[in-house]
Amino acid sequence: MKELTTTFFPNLDGLRFFAFFAVFINHAMVCLGYYNSEKHFVFMSENFLKNGDMGVSFFFVLSGFLITYLLLKEKAANGKINIKNFYIRRVLRIFPLYYLIVLLGLYVIPLAKNQIPVSFPVDISTSMLNKWYYFTFTGNIDYLRNGITNVIVGVLWSVSVEEQFYIFWPLVIAFVPKKYLLLSFMLIIVGSIGFRYFFTGGNAMKIHFNSLSCVTYLAMGAVIAFMSAKEKFINRVKTIPKYAILLMYIIGFAIIPLRLYTWKFGVHYVLVASFVPVIIAAFFAFIIIEQNFAEHSFYKISRFRFISSIGKYTYGMYCYHMVVFFVILFSLHLIKFDISRINKFGFISITITSFFATCLVAMWSYNYFEMFFLRMKERFGGKA
Repeated sequence: MKELTTTFFPNLDGLRFFAFFAVFINHAMVCLGYYNSEKHFVFMSENFLKNGDMGVSFFFVLSGFLITYLLLKEKAANGKINIKNFYIRRVLRIFPLYYLIVLLGLYVIPLAKNQIPVSFPVDISTSMLNKWYYFTFTGNIDYLRNGITNVIVGVLWSVSVEEQFYIFWPLVIAFVPKKYLLLSFMLIIVGSIGFRYFFTGGNAMKIHFNSLSCVTYLAMGAVIAFMSAKEKFINRVKTIPKYAILLMYIIGFAIIPLRLYTWKFGVHYVLVASFVPVIIAAFFAFIIIEQNFAEHSFYKISRFRFISSIGKYTYGMYCYHMVVFFVILFSLHLIKFDISRINKFGFISITITSFFATCLVAMWSYNYFEMFFLRMKERFGGKA
């Protein structure tokens, strides 16, 4: 088997960070118990800050792109994909931290439930969830069946979706002939649209958390990974003029908050809601190829060195941030701080403190816990 050269896209770590930061702000708005009735705050919150869930959707597109790109590269170099090694690498990257959070969220943190008030903003209940789902990487199904209860493990729903994707994706790349791969990716997107239209009834939970709906984003990432292997496509991306890039960003970021108003389409709501994820996925795919290949970008994220340097810790930051929210709020409760009446200053202070604490915990975890397993990946070839 040929040794694969390392593939590194310098702008993706920065994009990972901003995707996480969007999720973090969204969860801070929801979980820290702060509310402000001022019109400007409500407008910003409803139309922008609470759209941070789109950070997860961006992660899906990015994962679909990277995994597909690396698998295609391996297949091109060796004529085949070592599926066993791929699974082992995914286990070493995902499982240790994932199961640490599961154990904390389901068994350790709930030990404090008798010491927290009813109004505590971070829900750590385990009575309404099915623990089996979280041990089998099907936590998103628990969301759909039992609702959002324990937010510590609740954030792992997206990791579950990705792991489900990783199970079958190397099989698709390995056994579908190359000339049919792009068609296969497109059919998956079409099938995902059909699922949303015929089987969700426009239900926001099913559209957001069901794996068959989320696969739109992952498959869109796969589409641009496949296209990125074509020199003609890359040359076109390289020559996109700066004004066109700027226009695409303006349109894309305008569409994201508008998705919350699809109910205004009345009888056509389900149809529109079925296609909106495709539009958003296409915008996120554009960001990835623009940052990777465009020569006339108005800004490359890699220039923001601090952001890019901590981008590699985003898996840990994502997994730990709810734990950090809980620990900080619980600590404030223990010192008799009234967390049920957080004012603007308190909200900003807790959010900033939680953010930097999350970064530090994730960095420590990566270097002193996760790295023990990541070093083992080298024995099984590649980076995916």
